[in-house]
Amino acid sequence: MPSDLSTLLAIIVFTSAIAGCLLLVSWLQHRETNALAYWGACFLMTSLSIALFAARGEIPNVWSIVVANTALAIGHGLLWSGTRDFEGRPVSVIGTLAGAAIWLAACTLESIYAHPWARASVMTVILSTYLLLAAYELWNARGESLTSRWPIIGLLVAHAVLMPLRIPLAGALSAHQPTHVDLFAFVAFEAIFICVCVAYLLGSVVSERVVLRFKRASLSDSLTGVANRRAFLDEAPRVIRRARYAHQPVALLLFDLDRFKQINDAFGHQAGDQVLASFSRIATSLLRPADLFARIGGEEFACLLPDTSQQGALSLAERVRAACEAAAHDFAKPFKATVSVGVATMGAKTGTLEPLLAAADRALYRAKARGRNRVEPADDAPVALVWQVDADVA
Repeated sequence: MPSDLSTLLAIIVFTSAIAGCLLLVSWLQHRETNALAYWGACFLMTSLSIALFAARGEIPNVWSIVVANTALAIGHGLLWSGTRDFEGRPVSVIGTLAGAAIWLAACTLESIYAHPWARASVMTVILSTYLLLAAYELWNARGESLTSRWPIIGLLVAHAVLMPLRIPLAGALSAHQPTHVDLFAFVAFEAIFICVCVAYLLGSVVSERVVLRFKRASLSDSLTGVANRRAFLDEAPRVIRRARYAHQPVALLLFDLDRFKQINDAFGHQAGDQVLASFSRIATSLLRPADLFARIGGEEFACLLPDTSQQGALSLAERVRAACEAAAHDFAKPFKATVSVGVATMGAKTGTLEPLLAAADRALYRAKARGRNRVEPADDAPVALVWQVDADVA
């Protein structure tokens, strides 16, 4: 084999091996992501396979043909299994090894094993199938906003489409002066390019998910699972801007659990946590997907309602209040929890979050002052009323 072709094969072997080792190192750092181990093993199996291919003519054909292609099929099966594991789907051992089993079965047929192009055609179908299945697994979970997902899909599909170019090269490795040298060089460079890019992007997509999980954790309340104050203050202005552009009214509900401190004192903080989690479940079950609901303080919650009139907001607030009052809690002994609600609305064309929050807050304090367990709309009541509330209101 010409030395330049041997050099290209050597580059593929080392590139695949390095990529596999780096992915395995990444797996050791992120043990919870087993997909990295599958992908690392995929590249190492590919490296072994190409090394055996390169030794064609110097080692028995059973190694350079049968074993080499078996390793390549298993490697691509591991690629598919890794994508399934990454997307939270069960890994199929049978599916992973099916390609290798089909190849070994094909080798028992003289009509296939004796003809290089027939062997290459069988492997092309096997490898292309695994590549397209891996791309489908990533595409099927496209709802998760991972930027690296799309270039990986593109590269896997492109690699599958170009896979048939290897069929004319069948048997070239054992020839003294192989034909299709330019095609061989193109296929080799394409393999190196895919190897480097896919390995990098697989590591990148895992890192993206880790960052995304930390971001989500920082924007959610660990006790109730709803958005926290930071997430609410970040997202609410965007909701208001979208509603303004669509000429839609916006409503804000502020909820405050009544006598929450007394619940903690009488039944303990675990009971208080139970009440908070229960209220969050009740409220979210009555809201629409577009509504922004968050825990913005100890026992205080906010809900921003796009495209909602004052009457609609008052109706929803009353339903939440009634459902909260009807819910039973049992911690050492049965008890009830209620909530007060302040409601404020904003016109379809003007307004920002700050005055809306202030208006809803005044309405909430008025609900507290008038006996709790009630819904109050924002109006022109004197601000002095806030200061008339007794100390036990909170």
